[in-house]
Order: sequence, then C-alpha cells, then structure tokens
Amino acid sequence: MSAVSFVISTQYREQSRSQLRQAAAIISEELAARQNGLLDAARHLAAQHNLGPTVWYLSQYAGSDLDRETLQNTYQQLAQDVQEARHTAHAGSIALYDAAGHLITFSRVDGRLERTGFVERAPDLRLMMKEGTADGDNRSITLKPAPLPPFIHPEFGPPLPQKADARFALIDNALSIEIHAPILDSTPGNPSGQTAPRQVGLIVMIYSLDQAFVHELARRTDTDINVFTSDGLRHGTLATYLKADWNGQAEPAQGNAPALTFNEISIDGTGYYQGLIPLQRDGRPIGGIATLRSKSIVEANTWEMIRILGLIAAAILACVLPLAWYFSTSISRPLTTLSRIFRGVSDNTTATIQDDELELLDKTGLDYELADLTQSFIAMNNAVSQKIRQINDINASLENTVNERTAALIAKEQESRTLIENSPDSIARYDRDCRRIYANPAFSSVTGLRLAELLGTRPSEVPGGSNAEIYEAKIREVLASGRNTQFELKWHNREGKELCSLIHLAAEVDTAGTVTSVLAVGRDISDRIAFEETIWKQANFDSLTQLPNRQLFHDRLEHESRLADRSGRAMVLMLIDLDHFKEVNDSLGHDKGDVLLIEAGRRISACVRASDTVARLGGDEFTVILSCVDDMESVERIAHALIDKLSSPFVLGTDKAFVSASLGITLYPSDARELDILFKNADQAMYAAKNAGRNRFSYFTPDLHEAAQQRQHLSNDLRNALAAKEFQIHYQPIVELATSRVCKAEALLRWAHPQRGLTGPLEFITVAEETGLIVPIGDWVFKQAAQQALNWSQRFDDDFQISINTSPAQIRHDGNALAHWPEYLAEQGIPGHSVVIEITESLLLHAEARINKKLLGFRDAGIQVAIDDFGTGYSSLSYLKRFDIDYLKIDRSFVRNLGCDANDRALCEAIIVMAHALGLKVVAEGVETTTQRDLLVAASCDYAQGYLYSPALTSAEFERWAWSAGNGPA
Repeated sequence: MSAVSFVISTQYREQSRSQLRQAAAIISEELAARQNGLLDAARHLAAQHNLGPTVWYLSQYAGSDLDRETLQNTYQQLAQDVQEARHTAHAGSIALYDAAGHLITFSRVDGRLERTGFVERAPDLRLMMKEGTADGDNRSITLKPAPLPPFIHPEFGPPLPQKADARFALIDNALSIEIHAPILDSTPGNPSGQTAPRQVGLIVMIYSLDQAFVHELARRTDTDINVFTSDGLRHGTLATYLKADWNGQAEPAQGNAPALTFNEISIDGTGYYQGLIPLQRDGRPIGGIATLRSKSIVEANTWEMIRILGLIAAAILACVLPLAWYFSTSISRPLTTLSRIFRGVSDNTTATIQDDELELLDKTGLDYELADLTQSFIAMNNAVSQKIRQINDINASLENTVNERTAALIAKEQESRTLIENSPDSIARYDRDCRRIYANPAFSSVTGLRLAELLGTRPSEVPGGSNAEIYEAKIREVLASGRNTQFELKWHNREGKELCSLIHLAAEVDTAGTVTSVLAVGRDISDRIAFEETIWKQANFDSLTQLPNRQLFHDRLEHESRLADRSGRAMVLMLIDLDHFKEVNDSLGHDKGDVLLIEAGRRISACVRASDTVARLGGDEFTVILSCVDDMESVERIAHALIDKLSSPFVLGTDKAFVSASLGITLYPSDARELDILFKNADQAMYAAKNAGRNRFSYFTPDLHEAAQQRQHLSNDLRNALAAKEFQIHYQPIVELATSRVCKAEALLRWAHPQRGLTGPLEFITVAEETGLIVPIGDWVFKQAAQQALNWSQRFDDDFQISINTSPAQIRHDGNALAHWPEYLAEQGIPGHSVVIEITESLLLHAEARINKKLLGFRDAGIQVAIDDFGTGYSSLSYLKRFDIDYLKIDRSFVRNLGCDANDRALCEAIIVMAHALGLKVVAEGVETTTQRDLLVAASCDYAQGYLYSPALTSAEFERWAWSAGNGPA
C-alpha cells in the first residue's frame, strides 16, 4: 500500500504544480492587463490636444505677472482632468511634472480618502489641495492651501523618461505598478513653418498591489496569494507567512505561465505547495507574488483513494474464486466431451461417437442438455448432406440460364459503357478501400491527369489536398451507410484553377445488400457558382469599400441581436458620420472622395475585432456592430480609437485632406429591443455628437429621443409656417458713429408660433438647415427685406441699407434661389446697394468654385457682402484678399469687455485698423453702454448696433424710433 500511496501522492503533487502553474498564468495575465490598461490611460491623457500646451504654459508663466486668476483656473481645470483620468484608469495616484521635473498637479487615493491638488511655485512654494471620500463626487469641493505632506513628491529626479513605459516599483514601501508617459508639445517658431514635437512634461501613474488586488487574485485562482517585497510580506491571505522562501526548483516560462520557483514549505505546522513569481525592476529583484496550495487537501485525497482501492480488491476476490470453481466443475468438462463428438462428426465416425462418447455424458443436470445438443447436431449433419446433393442437381439446370442472361448483360454493359465514356460529366467508381477502380475520359480531362495516374489511388493521394480529403470522407460515409448523397465541392486542378462540381455519390450493393463500391458522378458548375457569388456580393457588399452594405448590415444586426438574447450579453451599435466630407468631395473631386471613403473603411475595420461588423450604409455613413460586449470600457476605447484614426490626415495622392467623425452609440437590449428603433437611437446620438461640436461620440439617452420628437414636431410646424404666414421680420438699427445717423438696419427673423409664441431663430434655424427649409425661408426673408429697403429708401433715406443674414447651408445649396436674387432686385427696381448679404467666416475658409461664383454674382449686381461675427472662427486673413468683402462685423464677445479688458480693446482696434487698410468698413455688434460707444468712436469704428440704441423692432416701430421727431439715437 505504501507504493500505491507514493504513486497517488506523486500524482496529486503534479496536479498541485499544474494548478499553481495555471494560477501563475492568471496572475501574469492580470498584471499584464493592469499594466496595459494603465499605459493606455496614461497615453490617452498625454495625447489630449490641449495638455501639452497647458503644461508648457504653466511651466513658463507660473512665476510671471500675468493674470493670477487665469493661472488659478488653469491649475484647477488641469487638476480636475487629472482626477477624472485617475478615476477612469482606476489608478492609485496620478502626478503631472513639467520638463524640469517640478510637480504641477496630482490626484491620489489613500484608503477611502481622495486627495487632489496642484503646487504653485511663485511667489512661494504652496500646495492647493482638496480632500474627499474616494467613492464620492468631489468635483464641487474647493481647493484650499495646505502644508506639503510627506506623500507628495514635489520633484521628479532628472532625467525625465522620454518613452512611455510600465514597470514594477517600490512606492511608499509598497509593491506597485509605475507608469511613465511623456507629455509632448510642438515647438513654435520653426523657420520652415513646420513643428517638431518636444517633451514638456511627464505623467506618472501608480497602481498599488494592495489587499484588494490580492483578494481578487485569490478568488480567481482558488489559491492563497501573498505579495512580498525584499523586506517581507506586504499583503496576503496567509498573514503568518511573513518572509518569502525562494529555495526550490526554478522553472522557465511555459505558455501563458511566467517563470516560477516551485517548493514545499511549512507554515505554522501546515504544509503548502508554493509557486513564487519574481518581480523585477531594471533586472533587479524587488519582490514577488506567491501562490500557495495546502498539502492537507492532497493527503486527505491520498488516504481516501487507498481505502477505496482496498475495498475494490476485497470485492473482486470474493467474486472470482466461487466463479472459477463453478466453471471448472460444471462447464469445462462437458464442453471438452462435446468438442470430441463434433470432431468425430467431421471425420464421418458418427456411429462410434454415439456408442462411446455419449456414454461419457451424465444424463443429469447440464450434461444431459449437452447430450441432447450433440444428438441434434448429428441429425442436422445428415440432413445437410442430403440437401447438398439436391442443390448440385439444381445448379446444373441453372448454369444454362445464367449463360444466356450473361450474354444479355454483356450487351447492356457495352451500351452503358459507350454512354459513360462519352458523357461530359466526370464519372468514377471507388472500391471499399476508397481506391479509384474506374474513371471516364471526362474525369481525366477535368483533373488534368492520365488514367494510369488515377486508377488504384485514393482521392486524398491523387489529386490530394484538403478538398480531396473532404471528397474521400463523403465516399466513406456512403460506404458505411449505404445512403446516396449529393453535395457541392470546390477544388483546384493541376493548373491551380479553382473549380466547383456538383457531385452525386451512389452506393452499389451486391445481392446480399452489402455496399461493394461507390459510383461518383460530377458536373462542373463553376460558371454558375461564380455568377451566383457575383450576384450575392453585388447585393450584399458596397462596391466601393467592399464592406457590407445596408442589406447585409440589417441581416448581421438581426443575427447579432439573436446572439445577444441567447448569451445574455450586450450588443453595441455605432453610427459613424464623417464630418466635412462634403467639402473634401466638392473641393478635391469625387475620385479623391472615393479614395478617402475606402481608407476610412480600412481605418474603422482596424479598430474593431474580426468578429465585429463594419458596414457602409451610403455616402459618408458607416456602422459598427460590436457583438458580445461585456464592459463599456472596451466600447469607449474603440470609440476613442475610431475618432483618433479618422481625425488623422488622409493622403489622397498629392493632396491631403482632414475630416473627423461624429459617433452615435446605442446598446441592445437596454436602449431598445426593436432594431429599427435601435437604429434611430444611434442616429439621434450621432446628431447629438455633431451638435456638440463634432469629432466626438455620444451615447443614446431618453432625452435624445424626446429631443428628436420635439425636433420632428418643430420640423412639421416649420413646413407649414411659410404658408400660414407665421414668420415676421424685425429690424435692429445700425448707427453711423461719426454722425449718430441711422443709416442701416439688420433684418432679424422671428416666428410667431401658435403655441410657442414669438420665437427667435436660434430655436429653429438648425432644424431648417437639416430639413432644407432654410432655402425657401431665406428666400422669403430676402424678398421681404429688399421690399422694406426700397420702401424706406424712397420715403426717408436714398442710401438706406438692410443687412440680411444667410446660412452656409443656403449658400452651399445646389439650387438657384440665391442666383435669382439679383434678378429679383432688377425686376422690382430695387438698387443692389440697398441690400447687404451677411455670411460667416467658415463659409469662406471652405469656399469652392461655385460659392465664389455666387459671391461674384452679388458683386456684379451691386449687392454688398459683410462677414458676420468676425474673429470668432478659424480666421485666415487670406480670404479677405481673395473675395470682395465690404464690411467686417466685430462679434459682440469682443465688444462686451471693451471697457475692462485691454486685450479685447486691442483686438477691436487691430481689426478696425486692418479693415480700413484693406478698404473695408467695420460694424460693432452688441454695443450696450456709452463707454463702449466712446471707445469705438476713439478707435475710428464706422458703425455700431446694440441695445444702447435699440433692440430689434417691427417695421412700424422702427419708423417711429428712427424718423419721428425727438426719437432716434442719442
């Protein structure tokens, strides 16, 4: 039993090692996953477009005399961003250092206490910090001055790491994962006009291998886990195991399992099997993770197995001995006698057998039955001999019949052979060993092999290959079952061309019903299959990007929804719309636009798994179906990756194009179970991302659905508003500053909604642009304002002008509404200079030839053009030279702080000087105080409008205000 005990103990010991090795693999994977997750979070934070400039700004101007309030706000916003990044990464702490290694801001959690703050270095070193609970929302807690605690490291020793890396480290005497990610910015002032990245700071992220981490590993591995540093135990489930024992057998890494040291140890009298995973930093050991399994479980299993084996052995002995005795006395002796009798029958000595051998069988019990059996066998033998003689007589008569029928069969066979040899279908016969015993000329022709090469070989041998093995397996199925079958098979001939055959296998049986061979008949259907595949591909795939089209997308969506129902996991639907793609298409041409769409499809596909679906619905709309999603972090990671990839420049031959993407995200089944509603949800979320500024993603929420319904109601009401004459135009005066004369007005649209009351354009213009109603509405506004300009110029002022706002959607529209405006003025006898068309900066920045043509049409008709809200967009002063512009309208955001902000005052003065140098007039918007007016007059601004003079008025109110005695601007 000791040998058995040794064998079983050895087996359990090996099983324990295997389990420890599996536990080590889980620990290694978890450590790698934590490192990669933290590294991705740090890189994402470092890659934020405004982080590098912000860090550089704080490092350069923290000690300057600039606005301290602005610096404080910048510090606080950066601290808030760092705090949110730590929450997202689930890190223990994050710290940002500048290029000199000075701490800028930090966020860390100690137990249930969370601390976030920043360090000011001028005029003195000062810490601003806020404290709160780790699981609460601390964003509203105010930062307060605090002494510098010992856990805050105000300096990072030089040099700063220049590459992102992850390593193990001892942080505050705790074993941790330490992440470094450099913060880069572009160097300004390069003579070539290009920018070069430089390091302006460093992100340091710490994740401590604490008690919660240990308990999670113990739960997942079903073993005890202890984390050691070189000094001893830091965290663990075996609190009495204080110092790691590294004496043992070292084993190199195997598969997913890392390098381990195996040994057996004793802790407080209890034996354990141990696997130790070494953790190193820069090649030096700094600690390790031990996974342990108690020996008491193995010993208990060993003795239980020995006891069971003893019981089995005793039971076997108790049964075998009686059976052996019974077989020897009751069966073996009579059978030996019976064997001698049968041998005698074969020698035709039956008489002697009956007299001598039968006497040996006792007429009692089993022997009596054997004697009867023997006598019956002898009688049967005599009857068989008689039957054989009769059969021989019958055979002679049948032989003649067989010869006659054989001759007829030969004739039939010759006829069948002629048909088979000349058949266009390939025909072959296979024996029970799957060897080819016949092949017709068509078979030889289609395979490109001679008959001698084909006969006697199996399909797997000639022509060979994986498809030939499938063919042979089908033949074996028919040989085994006897049932005919038919299937399609793709294979390659000797020239490497892929062919497809429809193959029918027929079992050939003998008279006993045994399958003797299989007849295979094949017909080449390659052309038909190719045609069907082409038709299917055209029906289900986008011809440009080769991605699934709308039809296949809906099939995949339905399939993935059923899979989500069965698995209980979520399905995610993303709707992607490329921002500014129309401008690329219009400016560079449709060919370049197609190249961009193909590359966009490739970039989207590269961001998702092979099991996910990427489809193009048409135009610049793509969809992504993420199946079997377990966590939303992966969804956000994919969404960020998509936005980053699609915002990178597209190289289109000699041109380079920039687009971005707006993503809408919705979940099945939590957001909707009906797939058409799910798709509408994604569409609403996508438009929410666009309205929020584009180049971002948005999740579907019930508020979006409600907003979409309200937008739909507003759209329906808007379609009836023109016919119902619900629109009104109000006019805000524009005053000439030099003379205080009312010489212009801006036409402002109002909607007298039956339920909502008088509504401003901000509430409905976006819907009008999306639905295309902006074109007829804008045309109505132009004609009404032009008629009013004619009226007032005839009655009050020959040079009176009315400015009319236009939407970029109006200008870009392919219709002829704007082109007819000069014709309308000519028909009505309205001078062109009576009207000013206001456009936006963004329209000129992306202006193509047809937009320039429309602007030239305005100039030729004498219609003047003004740039509205100048200075708020991505200004490029070159368009002021390219286009005929008459007025610049300074945005109210600059005018508002003229009296208290020197920067805004300097900007306004610069705009006025520049405009006058280019021969342009300047209108200041939003003038509300006399101080603002006086400063504008001092800066030589031409015109002003705002509440200082008057809000927007109806035409009758405007006449009374502007031209009645005692009224007008002061």
